Amino acid sequence: MSQPAKKILRPMSSPPARKPGGVWNQRILIVDDEPGITAGYEEILVSTSADNVVSMARSSRRAQKSETAKAPSGTGGQLENPFQFELTICHSGEVAFNEVQKAMGEGRPFAMGFFDVKLGEGMDGYELFKKVQEIDPKFFAVFVTAYNDRSIDSINQFLGIDRVDHWDYLNKPFTAGEILQKARNFVSLWNLREEKRLHQQDMDEAQRRLLNAERMTSVATVARGVGHEFGNILMQIMGQAEVARSKPPEQMKKALDKILDACTRAGDILDRFKDLSETGEEEAHKKVELLHKILDEAIELLEHQFRSNNVKVCRIKNDRVEAEVNSTGILQAIVNLSINSIHAMNKSGQIDYSIIDDGDMAEIRIRDYGPGIPKDILPKATEPFFTTKGKNGTGLGLAICKEIIEIDHQGQFILRNHETKGLEIVMRIPKRAIEEGQHG
Repeated sequence: MSQPAKKILRPMSSPPARKPGGVWNQRILIVDDEPGITAGYEEILVSTSADNVVSMARSSRRAQKSETAKAPSGTGGQLENPFQFELTICHSGEVAFNEVQKAMGEGRPFAMGFFDVKLGEGMDGYELFKKVQEIDPKFFAVFVTAYNDRSIDSINQFLGIDRVDHWDYLNKPFTAGEILQKARNFVSLWNLREEKRLHQQDMDEAQRRLLNAERMTSVATVARGVGHEFGNILMQIMGQAEVARSKPPEQMKKALDKILDACTRAGDILDRFKDLSETGEEEAHKKVELLHKILDEAIELLEHQFRSNNVKVCRIKNDRVEAEVNSTGILQAIVNLSINSIHAMNKSGQIDYSIIDDGDMAEIRIRDYGPGIPKDILPKATEPFFTTKGKNGTGLGLAICKEIIEIDHQGQFILRNHETKGLEIVMRIPKRAIEEGQHG
């Protein structure tokens, strides 16, 4: 019958290292069917010194005379260990795997383990590591054995080349210093990778908040126009209702039809505004869309801005082209770029829009008749937080549009001064979405 796992925590002699969110994970899994060997691990990794330890040269298959494991020279016979390792000792692969499952279920995974290769009956150390990696791919292992039964290449072939950076190998006999070094190295590596992951998670969250803040800036601009449009629609409804009250049935019917038309238009405006104001927190789904329809929506949303800023809108080319896109993202890009163009032209001008069918690609072109961007800063214009608007700009508008086209749609975002006048933006989008992992 398999012996139960033994858990050991060294009394804290010094404050543990800290990481964002709490104490470092210093949990180590020891798997060896020889009690004398596991006692040696306990003495090295949990005691405050490493002198007079049980020899790590002993094998579960071949008993050897106990020796004292020597500390490295210059330590005064002791191996100083500032880590507070928490050990779980198991004498079979099956018990060890159960401990890993339990630890994962509790949200307290092991950072690494020392696995004897020959574990008697049941799975060996290599098989155990392979099973552990299936449920905990962050786990590191050191294989320890007195037998040279496998070459490095054969281990790689058995475990998989993708796991090569998650294991190391020690042949018996070895010193206490080697065990302590491996433990320190892999525990540190596990925690540093976790810190990096948490840091990236925080950065992604901060970026998401910034992107949503910039999106809301566009929404606020459009909302003012939507409010104006609704005011006009309400005036129409009130006027027609007043007419209907005092007119005969035929004229009343015409007035009611106009009221229904106005209500339908109000609903359409609300639907388009809802598309623009989506926060993007949910997964963005792509489907085949007619690009000129998305452009129509954007222009209609911006109708008030065009009128109030005396901006003329020209449709230069309007190919009927379909592309597999996230329509909300494309709508947002067109609106952002159009607002930029309106601001650049300062109260009057013209914006040209084109939808172009170009083989496997679809193009959306937006050209204004403003001053353009100086050549020396044009390459920086799409960098996050770069702005020429001072306190009036966040420096995220162009960066967001570039991310929507190049990251979300694997397309091309081209910003250039027009040869005649103004700025031209070309957004090239694959007609069919590129599958994840197929783009560089």
